[in-house]
Amino acid sequence: WSRHCGGSGHPGWTLVLAGLNPLNFPDTGAAIVHNLYPNPEEFPKMVWNTNYQKLAAATLFTLFFAGKKFAPKCRINGIHVQDYLQNHYFNCFAHVAKRVKENELEHLVIGYDTMNEPGQGYLALNDITRFNDVDTDFKMGLMPTAFQGMLLGSGIPVKVEQWEFAWSGPKKNGEVLVDPKGKQAWLSEQEMNEVDSRFGWKRASAWSAGCIWANHGVWDKDTQKVLISDYFAIQDKQPVKYTDYWLDHLKNYVQAIREVYSKALIFVQPPVLEVPPELPFATERLVYAPHWYDGLTLVKKKWCSYNVDFINLNRGKYGTGPLRFVRALRVGEKSIRQCFVDQLKTLKNEGLENIGSYPCILGEIGIPFDMETGINNKDGSFFGRFLALFLSLFQQQQSQGNTDDPNSNQNRAMDASINALEQNLLNYTLWTYVPDNDLKWGDQWNGEDLSIWQVNGLERPSNHFKPSLSSVTTASTIIAESQDKKETVDTYTKDTDSFHSEYGLLSRDFQNVRDIPCLHRPHPRVTAGTPTGIRFISPTEKASASFEYSFRPNVDCDTPTEVHVPIKNFPLPPETKVDVSHGNWKLAETNGEYWVLSWCIDQVAEDIEPRLKLEGVSAQK
Repeated sequence: WSRHCGGSGHPGWTLVLAGLNPLNFPDTGAAIVHNLYPNPEEFPKMVWNTNYQKLAAATLFTLFFAGKKFAPKCRINGIHVQDYLQNHYFNCFAHVAKRVKENELEHLVIGYDTMNEPGQGYLALNDITRFNDVDTDFKMGLMPTAFQGMLLGSGIPVKVEQWEFAWSGPKKNGEVLVDPKGKQAWLSEQEMNEVDSRFGWKRASAWSAGCIWANHGVWDKDTQKVLISDYFAIQDKQPVKYTDYWLDHLKNYVQAIREVYSKALIFVQPPVLEVPPELPFATERLVYAPHWYDGLTLVKKKWCSYNVDFINLNRGKYGTGPLRFVRALRVGEKSIRQCFVDQLKTLKNEGLENIGSYPCILGEIGIPFDMETGINNKDGSFFGRFLALFLSLFQQQQSQGNTDDPNSNQNRAMDASINALEQNLLNYTLWTYVPDNDLKWGDQWNGEDLSIWQVNGLERPSNHFKPSLSSVTTASTIIAESQDKKETVDTYTKDTDSFHSEYGLLSRDFQNVRDIPCLHRPHPRVTAGTPTGIRFISPTEKASASFEYSFRPNVDCDTPTEVHVPIKNFPLPPETKVDVSHGNWKLAETNGEYWVLSWCIDQVAEDIEPRLKLEGVSAQK
């Protein structure tokens, strides 16, 4: 929900609006926050994801999507807190859209994403004293149930389950007594009054300080007993569906953006890894934008010799019972790569079936660059030891060299993910590019380290292409344009000089140590028809890079197909061999980093799919 409760996105005032006190989240288990962790260097891998189920984020997502139904007493300034939160959310993005339109920047900002990786809060939780019976749900570290989280948030000590991540998913390994020692995750009455005074809020008299769920009769603070265990599962004698509330929000969000700019694309992102609901309303210019990661590699930070077909396992393809994990297991790199293709095919088809016949873009996909090597199996059971022995027979050679080595685990993992995208003809955006990524803190967020950019402090070789700096705005150009803004110019000069001295990113061209070979792959940026196939083979020290592309021509289109070709793996022809099955090609554009191939095709029979093949060079040490 917010950086203040272990995620990112929403501003801190939303938490105090809900009556929460972020300073006490660590002691009460309401959230696990990296910068408040006792030893930030030892922050557990991917544990931030468990904050979705913890008190702070779960409360905010519940209030945001369905507060009027589940917390009717929470009214502020004459309206319900759900409307207050959503109105500010809509107005925020509508204001951005307005500014974009006013400045005629629609060609740069082509659309607007829905809420990033939204949580379900407590909605549809069958029993607040238990986890939902889904053994593929992510669990790691301390995992209080919803009710235990409410007790802890009110300062009451509780024994909480401890979980770890094994090969087959989450595994319970004990219990830990968590004692808040009198601290509460909620604002006291005095603190709430101070907050309300500062923000100009007036709460309804029924909204008292303390746990809002106790205030709504979900549990009794005096007896510490649950009163309505299925409070979030049944309303008005009907089962609760989170997607009903999410769809209402989506409809209002689309309306808010389209009132400002009617042609804006809306990138629709349902909850992560969930089947998207059917849209109950028709609209144009939507893009289905799910996220997907190789979860095993992301959590273990290791490119293993095995993987799991998680999406199709989660969808029930492999039946029920413990053996379904074995059925979903994939061993060996070839099998793993196909497993990724299968998962993305499922995501793509679900979008077509439920969202509709709209384009699909993977809004996030990427790999952790801070990978370990080798097998590290902590499962002490007989089956766990047997599995480790079995998998060791298929253990892939682990690269001990540089990240940008063609045989590095990072290159192989990234290539497997992008190959799955290309095999499914999916659009994608890589997560992520972080200019200030560093060795110690990675992406500067919850221990993640997925940035495709990291500087090692060394400049590139002098013969490497360096972009022109002629278009960079400097203090002198500002002075030339406006002599009467000296104060602004002086300030700008100071900031710019500081930036140069600290990073030198404009004055020196640093080497990106994560410049892995597989990222330098051609892609068709304009196609005169419908793509039917993409195949890229990443180069090694012995084998050359290759690229194949086919499409079904549009007889009414007389413009050429254009393919963006990176120079690193595919130097300018004739060093790169170009072969087309139909038509003719030419070099349309060149740059120090890439070139553009223009491919024109005369009319061909409807059943003909013209093909392009590029043969590049081998990887350079």
